[in-house]
Amino acid sequence: MKGLPSVGFEIYEQMVKADPSSFWKSYQEALKEVEASPAKYKGKPVEFLYQPFFITEAQWKDLEKISVTMLEITKKVTERYLTEPDYRRLFGFNDLMEALILKDPGYHYAVPMTRIDVFYDFDGRFQFCEINTDGSSGMTECRELQRIIGASPSIQALPLDELELKEGEFFKSWTAAFLENYWEFSGEKNFPNVAIIDWFQDEVPSEFIEFQKAFEASGCPARIVDVRELSYSEGKLKDGDFSIDAVYRRLVSWEAVGRYPDTKALTDAYLDGNVCVIGPFRSQIPHNKRFFAVLHNEGTNDFLEPEEKAFIRDHIPYTAILDKDNSSQWQEWIDHKHHYIIKPEDLYASSGVYAGQDYSVEEWKRLLEKASSQNYLIQQYCHVPRMPMAMFEKGKVTFEEQQYLMGCFVYNEKFQGPYIRTGRKSIIGSVVECYTVPAYRVKK
Repeated sequence: MKGLPSVGFEIYEQMVKADPSSFWKSYQEALKEVEASPAKYKGKPVEFLYQPFFITEAQWKDLEKISVTMLEITKKVTERYLTEPDYRRLFGFNDLMEALILKDPGYHYAVPMTRIDVFYDFDGRFQFCEINTDGSSGMTECRELQRIIGASPSIQALPLDELELKEGEFFKSWTAAFLENYWEFSGEKNFPNVAIIDWFQDEVPSEFIEFQKAFEASGCPARIVDVRELSYSEGKLKDGDFSIDAVYRRLVSWEAVGRYPDTKALTDAYLDGNVCVIGPFRSQIPHNKRFFAVLHNEGTNDFLEPEEKAFIRDHIPYTAILDKDNSSQWQEWIDHKHHYIIKPEDLYASSGVYAGQDYSVEEWKRLLEKASSQNYLIQQYCHVPRMPMAMFEKGKVTFEEQQYLMGCFVYNEKFQGPYIRTGRKSIIGSVVECYTVPAYRVKK
């Protein structure tokens, strides 16, 4: 049944409790393998749980349906933005961002890559957390943890005849989707010179290197390039003597605009139509968290179908621009602080996110005051699903209730698989507490 967790959770817990020493030994071996793998975050091995997360075929299809429905709404909003100047003003983008969004990227997918984060409960309830487009990450963690933990003796011993030890494929499938878009842009089925572009503060993330390998394996010469190192002249975008035909953009849109003119070579080449950039800057429309506030503005969503409006009401938490002048709501946000979180419009990794339940009334009021002048949103706190998860600490194994969040990777509107993170705090994120958990499909 779609609404029930797989029996695999129960079986795994029983096996761990029956022989904790063997599982502790397997965990230690897995820990060493993860440390030696490319599953890194800011140069350090990702934090993970030695806990398989089982998803049935029906639940997998449900996640696919949820993602596709959200993207259909996104496409309609994007089309309205492109054709209606008054609608554009709801998003508050500056002139450069608007120009980049309005530029036709040369292929038809407005959001070729996305990771849609959703709180998906096994009782059938779900609510969206946010939509990530440019800069979406986590693919390497998914692949490496699934591989390492899936091959461990403890997991192999599970009595699940119909366990499929794969969660989706995130690298070959992306290069295929990338080339589909490039070929539409160029009108030719050649293999482009690819630049994976971002703004690097420290070392290059290991995930970029894995994508470089994937592009090269597909036949595309590929480089990892800091956006500041690009040059643009005579209609050619280059990194030194490397002429770039196509860009895999990991540089998030606010950095492209906020750090201009350091990003001028990229933005000029894009606006001139002289380089294929995947994803396009119009993916900023759903990526910006104000997108949810716009969807909840009933006075401007008449172009949506009744069932789409119902979908928004039921599954996208109430979201509004945090404005102190909104006197009708301000006191509500203070008096019922445990119902709300505040978050910046356009940051990532849970940076700057605060949950009202974690603060006293006075502390919350101060946070609201400060955030109201810093492009923040206020959002209804979601029902966050929980599951008992195995914790291996100090030589002991315990099962603790943890909140979990599913990130649904979608390439060219095709669901690829989930990225699952858990935590014991009110917010799941690397700045608070976050563990990655490998997902496995089971047929029943």
